[in-house]
Amino acid sequence: MTDFDKMTRQFILGENKKPSLRAYLSELATTIAKLRPSSQTQAIMIENLRSNLKSVKKEALALEERVKVLEEQVVTLEENKGE
Repeated sequence: MTDFDKMTRQFILGENKKPSLRAYLSELATTIAKLRPSSQTQAIMIENLRSNLKSVKKEALALEERVKVLEEQVVTLEENKGE
């Protein structure tokens, strides 16, 4: 038996979609921005987190671009194989 209630919830609320990497990184950036250090050590740690997050975002963007290029190459190879 098909669960139409579940299908409706998934469609309307988007419950079947996983958050993207960018969404996770954005949430981390928001959380880090809300942190208020109570000592100099914590301030340094938060600044290190910001720096690391910036590096991770940069690497993620590079990986996304690389995946796009590789997907295009796969499509091209499949087209050539079909000929």
